[in-house]
Amino acid sequence: MIKKKQIAALVLAGTMAMGSSMQAFACMGVYVGKEVSENGSSYIGRSEDIGAGHTKIFTVHPAEDHEPGAIFEDAYGFSMPYPEHTYQYTLAKDSPLFGEGEEPYAEVGINENEVAMTATVSTYYNDKAKAADPLVDTGICELSMGSILLGQAKTARDGVELLGEIVEKYGSGECNTIMISDPNEAWYMEIVSGHQYAAIKLPEDQVAAIPNMMLLGTVDVTDTENVIASEGLVSLAEENGFLKTEDGMIHVTQTYGAENPGKGQLTRLWQGTYYLNHEKGEGLSIEPSEDGVYGPYDLLFTPDKKFSTQDIMKFLAYRGEGTKMDSNVNESIYAIGNKNQAECHILEMRDGMYQGMSGVEWLAMSRAEFSLYLPYYGAMLTETWDGYHNDELTSVEDSMFWVFNDLNDLADDNRELYGTNIRKYWDAYQAELIEQQKQVDVDMQKLYEKSPELAQEKATEIGKVIAQDAFNSAKSILTELKAFKESGSTEMFVPSVLTENIMPNYTVARVMDEVSTEALEALIAKAEAVQKDMYTEASYATLEQELENAKTVLADEFAVQDEIDAATKQLDSALQGLEKIQAAVPQPEKESVSEEKTTPTGPSPKTGDATPLMWLLTAAAGSALVSVNVWKRREEK
Repeated sequence: MIKKKQIAALVLAGTMAMGSSMQAFACMGVYVGKEVSENGSSYIGRSEDIGAGHTKIFTVHPAEDHEPGAIFEDAYGFSMPYPEHTYQYTLAKDSPLFGEGEEPYAEVGINENEVAMTATVSTYYNDKAKAADPLVDTGICELSMGSILLGQAKTARDGVELLGEIVEKYGSGECNTIMISDPNEAWYMEIVSGHQYAAIKLPEDQVAAIPNMMLLGTVDVTDTENVIASEGLVSLAEENGFLKTEDGMIHVTQTYGAENPGKGQLTRLWQGTYYLNHEKGEGLSIEPSEDGVYGPYDLLFTPDKKFSTQDIMKFLAYRGEGTKMDSNVNESIYAIGNKNQAECHILEMRDGMYQGMSGVEWLAMSRAEFSLYLPYYGAMLTETWDGYHNDELTSVEDSMFWVFNDLNDLADDNRELYGTNIRKYWDAYQAELIEQQKQVDVDMQKLYEKSPELAQEKATEIGKVIAQDAFNSAKSILTELKAFKESGSTEMFVPSVLTENIMPNYTVARVMDEVSTEALEALIAKAEAVQKDMYTEASYATLEQELENAKTVLADEFAVQDEIDAATKQLDSALQGLEKIQAAVPQPEKESVSEEKTTPTGPSPKTGDATPLMWLLTAAAGSALVSVNVWKRREEK
């Protein structure tokens, strides 16, 4: 079987050689450090540009135990032993109907250890590197990289080290760029030949725009804190006469990278650089020098502003609008936001969250331009919505992938007439999701404090609910747009969800089970009527404590039925305890009284009604059998 990525390489090679506008299978990565994001999160992201109508499935791979000697093997011939245990992780995979295994191209995900990974942006090496260390036919490829690393990585650094060990031992079948992050740090890695690689810890005050070309500059391979590199990265190039250095350090791209990155890579590099820093973009030349050399280009640079979550999402839909590299004006300019996107994702990592809640996986099916990124707690999910599971290779009902693919196909036909108000609607919907995520984070942390298992359960449920909602809106737009197009109208299309302002309802309360509180409310009212001065300090303190607990539980909008029932039982027990004390007090003999003689009255300790009380004081003073010390009523002021 010819590898899908090998076909892509041939197409891309033709594009580079001819300098044409031919569209290649070309992914695009983006990185934004936490110091240059508006909310202090770090972001890694990518568009998977494998082709329009390329079915993707979003699901969860469970944690697994493996027998000694068990072997992982993929459809391209790569194999390696399984560890004793692999972790749970999310993944966006190709349909198995493509014939490349059950979990092909698990492009993106977060595992239960909060390790997030996007893999890969394909790159290409030069002829000298190829001659010295060619790619390995049975080496590790993008096909299985996500599955292997997310199943085994404990941290982002651990993931890089694991991949490095695999490349050195088994070889790589492709040159690839990978980004891995966790709540503490993010890493960027380039596999540059059959057995060589280099990775750097990404700085928190920088950004990167990453098309299909090597971009690593000089790296200090002795800086083991911030650099992880193959043992032969420098020596292989030096021994074979193609090592390029600056300031005594290897320049990775000049040493291993393709001499001509290709027009499609350079136009997207320009658009991405401009998006993140206008001045730097304007000054970027994508033409070769007089001696035919391209670059060098910077992987990392300082942005000209801080970026919001939605800014970063829009990066993957950017087409250079209004610039000299405007793909809407010149179709020969291959855009970041192109028709080959099968899915797009942004992996956000936040500080100060409970285990499992640091990472938000923002996932958009099909092209970013007319799609929507939905938020998921990737480390906590146990299942995804059923509409993500359709594996058909042609358009079908009830498929999240296909509804957005078909919607993008139609909107692409006329961006101004069809797409303007679709984009307006999704922009508003996206902004509301991002805003609602803040309160969801607060409420999810409250659930986690009750029970991590409850938080995980609700993370899964809320993910299914918002997916269904988004699908409903997308399906409505698609149905209306088809009818609008068939009508031949030349007016601007306006979807009804926009005019009706149908916005997301992304809340934890929405997925909480209904609870019955009537019994607890009745007991609270009964306990509040009990008079403190009719009981001993110790006996009343128990009631007071349980009453306060019951009120707290009743006021908690996320209380589950077990908590309500427990509070009801405890408060009822406290009330029964006081009734037993009351029952232990001897009852006085009844004596007849005339209507004119009345007994002083006061609140009853049980019911709060006005009843005779003097007998309590008399009995308490005269009976050796009573052990409770009844207080005298306070004098009224």
